[in-house]
Amino acid sequence: MLGGLAAAALPYAVDLPGNLIGTALVCIAGMAAGAAWIALAGALRQYRGVNETISSLLLAYTAIAIFKQLVEGPLRDPATLNKPSTRALAEGLRIGGIAGFDVHWGLALGILACVGLGLWLALTARGFSVRVVGGNPRTAQLVGLPASRLILLACALGGACAGLAGAVEVAAVHTNANASLIAGYGYAGILVAFIARQNPFAIIPVAILFGGFGAAGSLLQRRLGLPDASVQVLQGIAFVLILASEALRDLDWRAIGQRLRLPSGPAETLAALNRTGAA
Repeated sequence: MLGGLAAAALPYAVDLPGNLIGTALVCIAGMAAGAAWIALAGALRQYRGVNETISSLLLAYTAIAIFKQLVEGPLRDPATLNKPSTRALAEGLRIGGIAGFDVHWGLALGILACVGLGLWLALTARGFSVRVVGGNPRTAQLVGLPASRLILLACALGGACAGLAGAVEVAAVHTNANASLIAGYGYAGILVAFIARQNPFAIIPVAILFGGFGAAGSLLQRRLGLPDASVQVLQGIAFVLILASEALRDLDWRAIGQRLRLPSGPAETLAALNRTGAA
């Protein structure tokens, strides 16, 4: 949301060239805004002990207030009456569609971001350090890793990706910042990251799956007569199944099976325990 706002606001402050460089600057502005905002959540976690999930969700309400204040105030296009929004981006700054497909180049940017971050985490020393800090910050501090800096770096990178998504949403879909950007994509992002188990490579198919869920809402309503909320039901079922698999994965099924096979009566149970002790 703030990434899209920064992308739409940049032409107000800077005269951008109407070419690929201008489009890149718009995306960089969105990434910078997203990185700064989520780095704040990382700072609250590291220096004040505030859970990053809770702080980021609460900061979302602050971001909505800032967004509405600017879009309906100093950045508002006077020509927009019923739906306040910023001025539309110039044609040369927009992101077009992929030839032969009904999608824009934002999909390619998202895939490149996931692959790049996945390789960085897997193949570089700094990426390995981030994984160690994410697994156990106390252990990372004991071995001398700069846990605070790495946590802020990880939060900033995640925020930059979210800001890039907002900038692409403005440059490829809406062409300006308006209330349509307040769509709750962050909540879906938490769900996608959880199901993908924080693996950038796994995020690609999971995000495409949940994007398909969202896009199928109107199709289900038109062709099958199902309510639009059925998509949310499908997402909820998927989430519950994932939670169940997480809870059941660490159980010792062999021990549970042995308990179920034990005789139920007191005498039989005592005899079975005696046989086990004798063995």
